[in-house]
Amino acid sequence: MNNLRRLFLSNKCPLTYGIKRYSNRENALTENEKTKLYERLMGSRHNEKKTEVSSFRSWLVPGDDYGPPRLLNYDWTMKTIAKWYYRKTIEFQKYSQRYIPDRVKALGSDIAIAHYIVYRGGAVKFRDHDDFIRWENKKDDYFVNLPQTYESNYFVEAVDASDMVIYYEGLENFKNLYKLKWLSFKNNPVLDDWGLDYIGSTIPNLEYLDITNCKQITANGICGLHKSTQLKQLVVNNEDIEFQMACFALEDIIPGLSVSTPSIENENTQKENLEKV
Repeated sequence: MNNLRRLFLSNKCPLTYGIKRYSNRENALTENEKTKLYERLMGSRHNEKKTEVSSFRSWLVPGDDYGPPRLLNYDWTMKTIAKWYYRKTIEFQKYSQRYIPDRVKALGSDIAIAHYIVYRGGAVKFRDHDDFIRWENKKDDYFVNLPQTYESNYFVEAVDASDMVIYYEGLENFKNLYKLKWLSFKNNPVLDDWGLDYIGSTIPNLEYLDITNCKQITANGICGLHKSTQLKQLVVNNEDIEFQMACFALEDIIPGLSVSTPSIENENTQKENLEKV
């Protein structure tokens, strides 16, 4: 009601210009009043473009309490735009790495993970095959050496995901890989404790795991590998005392496990293990 009173007080011209403020019908408009009313009605012009410009100006200029967020309230500096682009890029990567049931239904878990890894720059090795399959010639399709339909005799035994950026959302693609024994996440900058715990609980027959230069993994993530009872070799390079103590404790929990750091001897041993797989 107060707003309505302010509206009447702020209006310079009467809202009911052509109507008397009393109900006596005998006091009609004078000729002078009729002339003024006619001139006012004939002089008014409507322009939709001006109305639109006025509305946009009211929406754009800050200080009003209505309308969507003002463009002028945002920080349009290059630094802010770069942060926004970086954040949206990560969101898209997580979305594109998600688990797609239709892919698994069409190809099976083993061939599906092969397509997933090879397309993103990694390599896979099938059982009874000698070499890793990698997308080396970018002029050809990535699936040149991969089956495009379900094959019951294809089982993935080794996955080389080194130098790949795989988020937690992408680790769900590694489930139901019962023949996978060798796995490398070397130089993965986003693999964290949650992801390592998921790997330990999802891949039951894993024997070799390389997580060197995975800066997000702490001692808590190492403790999550206690579920990998078949693990034989774990390669790390974190010199933190707590991290090393967690590795020693993991060796006591899992019989036959050996935790090592990368070196020339370990690389030769790694190649020998690949040949045995």
